[in-house]
Amino acid sequence: MKIEGSVALVTGSNRGIGLGFVKVLLERGASKVYATARDASSLPDVVDLDPSRITGFVLDIDDDAQRRSVAGQTGDTSLLINNAGVPGSEDENERRFLRASSLDDARRLMETDCFSPIEMCRLFLPNMVQRGEGGVINILSIGAIFCLPSHASYCAAKGAQALMTMGLRADLDGTGVDIAGVYTGGVRTRMSARDIPTLLTPEEHARDVFDAFEAGERHIFAGLGAGEMRDTILADPGAFEQRQIERFRNPEKAWD
Repeated sequence: MKIEGSVALVTGSNRGIGLGFVKVLLERGASKVYATARDASSLPDVVDLDPSRITGFVLDIDDDAQRRSVAGQTGDTSLLINNAGVPGSEDENERRFLRASSLDDARRLMETDCFSPIEMCRLFLPNMVQRGEGGVINILSIGAIFCLPSHASYCAAKGAQALMTMGLRADLDGTGVDIAGVYTGGVRTRMSARDIPTLLTPEEHARDVFDAFEAGERHIFAGLGAGEMRDTILADPGAFEQRQIERFRNPEKAWD
């Protein structure tokens, strides 16, 4: 599908990668953009980018009532960009499995980074299928294809979302509706290391994603190192996994 003329909804659109998508949607000629965020106070600045084309909605993607309310008001959406997500606890131990005090944080990640985006798809895809056109872009992570030990629960949730995206693609076969998973690498956001000059800006990332999506790619690797990491993993998955374990091994091997 083409970005020009589309009616797009972007979750988590108030900063970072999501805001980059909003800006490039305007740049590429989207006819309408629905910008969503949990924080209502952050939306006016986004809408001010182009009040004639942007409408803001408060949306916590984990809130089913909010999901259904927004979907009910944006039925003409032709492009859904599932960007909103969470990285997990600030405590690294809670992002591990054996070291965590419980699996509560892992369950929260699975809900926000996997099940909630799929629920969004379930709300928006029927209208697209009925029209016989449209698309979904699920923002995953390069961590969806390997486990970074310090973010094990995040990688597990993104990996699950990647497989669910593939399942939806099978459901959509022959409908005229496309769905892509984006395995994002390094992008310059507030959470990234700012001293890496080769990181993509959110706008550059969005342009790369849209170029690939319009070209028919459905497994999109965008951002610093994403494609290279994919190739390295495929060359020797076991060796790559061992390097990650060695890199993040706790020297004293403490479990308390």
